[in-house]
Amino acid sequence: METQNVEVTFNKTSTIVFAAVIKSVDRGSRDVLAQKAKGVENVLQVKAARRDFPQTNLTVITADGVLHHFTVNYSEQPTSLTMVTDQLADPPVDPLIFQSALTETDIENYSAGIAKDKRRILGVSESGNKMVITLLGIYIKSDVMFYHFRIVNRSNIDYDIDFLKFYIRDKARIKRTASQEIEIRPLHIYGNDKEVKGNSSTDIVYALQKFTIPEAKYLQVELFEQNGGRHFNMNIKNRTIVNARLLE
Repeated sequence: METQNVEVTFNKTSTIVFAAVIKSVDRGSRDVLAQKAKGVENVLQVKAARRDFPQTNLTVITADGVLHHFTVNYSEQPTSLTMVTDQLADPPVDPLIFQSALTETDIENYSAGIAKDKRRILGVSESGNKMVITLLGIYIKSDVMFYHFRIVNRSNIDYDIDFLKFYIRDKARIKRTASQEIEIRPLHIYGNDKEVKGNSSTDIVYALQKFTIPEAKYLQVELFEQNGGRHFNMNIKNRTIVNARLLE
């Protein structure tokens, strides 16, 4: 795994922006101070505890399962005070993941309860190649929305999930650009989001930061098969989102 270099100094704070929520931070030395930025879940603030410390390292694990390795060097004048990790190198606007009013345990418990509810409240679905993906329901609690999906595999071939992603996109566009789409990254995923065995189904609940969209846009859910061609795009209108059911 590639190691990235970061320079820190004593009287200024360096900032590292990640593509997902920071789950853990390990410092190679007490000479380095590190903390998550207040109210933002994917931004790490780093500075030196003393001047001219020897080279050390920093390891960060993010919620998307990525392990980030950094070599940390002291510099009186760092080349840059802001670093964007490699995962965010392409988008011109870096997404910030704001802290939820719910704890991680709260989100996990609500997600588990939703996954047990087998009712088909919405029934928005896409199908093909003996596969069906259905949005069973949208729920809201505080500032978190929960999207409950069921993926049914009626074939004899296991469906290996490459990814399921959420995008806000323009209804009318000539050419897709970064300014015309925004990826919404989940705060939490509950359920098996890796595989759907042949002739079986799985329920997955995605917890997202609360949002609504303008009428000129829509929410698109992309489900892609790893090393396969069974891909699906599901379009969700704002009127469906605003009718989210309130969780008690």
